[in-house]
Amino acid sequence: LDYLFSYYYPSSSLNDEDAFWYLDVTSNESEKLEELKKKLSSKLHPGQDDDITLLRFLKARNFDLEKTATMYLDMVEWRTTEKIDYMLTNYTPPISNEKIMKLYPHYYHKTDKYGRPIYIEMIGQTDAYNLLEEISIEDLICYHIWSWELYQRTYLPACSKAFGKPIVTTTVIIDLNGLSMKNFTLSVQKLLNSFSKIDQDYYPEHLGAMIVINTPMIFRGIWMAIQPLLQERTRRKITILGTDYYSTLRQIIPDENLPTFFGGKSEVPDSFESVGPWISEVSK
Repeated sequence: LDYLFSYYYPSSSLNDEDAFWYLDVTSNESEKLEELKKKLSSKLHPGQDDDITLLRFLKARNFDLEKTATMYLDMVEWRTTEKIDYMLTNYTPPISNEKIMKLYPHYYHKTDKYGRPIYIEMIGQTDAYNLLEEISIEDLICYHIWSWELYQRTYLPACSKAFGKPIVTTTVIIDLNGLSMKNFTLSVQKLLNSFSKIDQDYYPEHLGAMIVINTPMIFRGIWMAIQPLLQERTRRKITILGTDYYSTLRQIIPDENLPTFFGGKSEVPDSFESVGPWISEVSK
């Protein structure tokens, strides 16, 4: 059935020129960046005021100055109101990491050929019912934000240092092996809506490429519900595949960094502990 995926689902372009777009901006884009800095001026938020961050927001709004400024200031208001700057040190997940990983396996595992961290979600193995019995939707949203802050402040700087150039995007693998419709309850849909808004409004343009694998045919209905939540720019970065995925993953992930259960040579800890250049930083 793999031949049907190109008919039912989009495919993304896994090319080199998009990997570091923020290091090769046009003169017009550079001018927009300078105009944005002048426009925001004293309203620039510490920790979110570097050129690459501002370029991410500009790209998310197609370099429209007014729309970008509005988006950025909405982010600043959210960070200030919700005290996001302090979440990394002040927030503790209400259940153990071991229990979260058992019910919702997700982790970072090494880097792709561009030096970007590889994020993996085993959606087909997620026990949504018991997860929501253990932790509230509100706490899961907090956990999601806390994970973003860890990614921005620890994982990306470590990858940048290891690779020798700024790394601000991620390769995402979504494994749907074992997926059933019971995973996609109304509560899960509500959670996905919240995640999507947070990701696109407050942490834009961090996605380098997303590859969805082991996709069952029942996913067509789920995709119809998810697709409207995604901006067109995000949808163009997604490739959806069945079981014939190894050659696509190998286009951007070296065998030595690809998990063994995806056909690579890298062992994943049984605990789904994240492994990568950031290990020494996280343990500090």
